[in-house]
Amino acid sequence: MNDKHVNSTDTSSKNKYLEILGDTIVPNQLLFSIVISVAVSLGGYNLGLWFFPSIASENMVASYSLLLGITGTVLSLVLCSFVFKPKRILIEEETSTNSMREVFEDLQLDADEELALIENDPITKKELEELGVLEQFRALGGDKKK
Repeated sequence: MNDKHVNSTDTSSKNKYLEILGDTIVPNQLLFSIVISVAVSLGGYNLGLWFFPSIASENMVASYSLLLGITGTVLSLVLCSFVFKPKRILIEEETSTNSMREVFEDLQLDADEELALIENDPITKKELEELGVLEQFRALGGDKKK
């Protein structure tokens, strides 16, 4: 009975991640970073409205305050980037003919058609040659013919 309780506690304590604009986030951290950004930005703007009337002309107070608010936005961006580290995990793999074949099958692409498009585009062909991937494309096309 205790084992079931421990397991249910373990699963509820794990963070749930969301993907927004291709980045993996923790929702609570997103909410907290929004609060920080709004507070610092509006704080900078309101500080400018309070401070600048004593040193600037009346028609420039709003502009200077807006600049201070924008500066606060940039500062909050820097602050949030230090406080909340990215959650993504990058795994680099060596590209092989087998992995390329799997990708082509998953995407339902014809390797010969893709190779023909690459061969007809000199810029793409040069880039793939420099990366060493063009030979794998050619090998993939040759494997299909066998």
